[in-house]
Amino acid sequence: MKRRTIPFRDLLQNVLPVDKLPAADRARIALTLERGDARALERVGLEILDRLTDLGHLRLVEEVLQGDEKVRRYRDLTSGDSLALITPVTDEDEGIYKIPLPLRDWKGATNLDQIRSLFHLYDKLLTQDSQLLRGPADVLRQVMLTARQILQCERVSFWQRLRDDRGGVLKELDSPAYDEELATDCVLARNHLVVLPQLPAQIDPASGGLDTRFQSLAMIPIGHPDLSVYGVLHTWSTRPFHFNEDRQGLLSLFSECATDLLHRSQVLEDLVFVDAGTGVYNRAYFNLQLENEIARAKREDKSLALAIADIDDFKAVNTRLGYEAGNRVLATTAQVLKSGLRPFDSVARWGGEEFALILPSPVTSEDAQAVCDRLRRSAELSQITVTGLAGEAVTTRLTVSIGGAIYPQDGTTGASLWRAANAALVQAKKTGKNRVVFSATLPPSGE
Repeated sequence: MKRRTIPFRDLLQNVLPVDKLPAADRARIALTLERGDARALERVGLEILDRLTDLGHLRLVEEVLQGDEKVRRYRDLTSGDSLALITPVTDEDEGIYKIPLPLRDWKGATNLDQIRSLFHLYDKLLTQDSQLLRGPADVLRQVMLTARQILQCERVSFWQRLRDDRGGVLKELDSPAYDEELATDCVLARNHLVVLPQLPAQIDPASGGLDTRFQSLAMIPIGHPDLSVYGVLHTWSTRPFHFNEDRQGLLSLFSECATDLLHRSQVLEDLVFVDAGTGVYNRAYFNLQLENEIARAKREDKSLALAIADIDDFKAVNTRLGYEAGNRVLATTAQVLKSGLRPFDSVARWGGEEFALILPSPVTSEDAQAVCDRLRRSAELSQITVTGLAGEAVTTRLTVSIGGAIYPQDGTTGASLWRAANAALVQAKKTGKNRVVFSATLPPSGE
């Protein structure tokens, strides 16, 4: 294909699909062409390129550095013609390649084993005994291991774009971003693959000296704002220019597959581990999560809390108002409990009118009791409108009794913690209901 240099006047008059722009933009172009000022033509031409890209008539295919020039390649999505814009490299852009994702025009070479390793993650997701079914952290851990393998790099890290309602979910895997502004504005907001082919030496926080271990870096977006995982995967190499065109294609494919995997994992988790009637986790999830949290508390030598919340006099609701009203009370109670917990706590429906709560480490006995008493109070203040047996609207109130236990003083296994919390719940019921009792506060046997 023959290449030619196009001045900005010709670009605006004859090349770009300006007829697809709104009337105000077309009028601005006409006025700029009439005045003929070279600087104004360049400024408006650059703005119109961005405008057509935002409107979906052009696609930014690539943004790379070549010597002291930055090259942006566009494709006209109607005609299929390509256009390259060449501008000087600024201080902000120096040493950084920004490539829009996905790379649909990638023609790089790779081997079948790399692709097999990537798609093997889907097999792991659907395997019955797979760790991937145990939550977003395990999915991400497998994604990071696979990225290191297929990209042949020495380190993979993840920076989580935290949200108020998701804080702490991935705290064990979260690492600082290489450049938080670059990760936020370019990788996430613009969905770009960012490559730094030659990293400048960094200060090593441990020694205070220069860290020259890693020579190149690539960053890709992983996850989605609607998922539990959303952030930037960093892949580090001790070799400069490691993330060549072939590996850039793999990174693009990896970003798409990992995000799809996380989405499928969340759908499966909702199907397998969410109670359909209440919208909170079910007993199967609770059993897995409790064992995971006990193992973590043991590893970190910290405490955790298990609590059981039981709706007081629930059978009377079914008898007086019917089972449909009872289901409404269950669902409302579940949401009251869920909304009152911290982001990293969890609630599951254990069975009947009982809900199980996990307050993971580190948590003190005082903290756990304060959280549970807040939940008890929220339930007490709630008003629930249900449909009675005669079709009438009935507003009712409810209370919950809560029994709790603390690891490790009340038990070191899931079964022993459950027995201790259940004994505390029985005591709360016996002593007036609408109460919070923890195992450590129980009177000695025989009193």
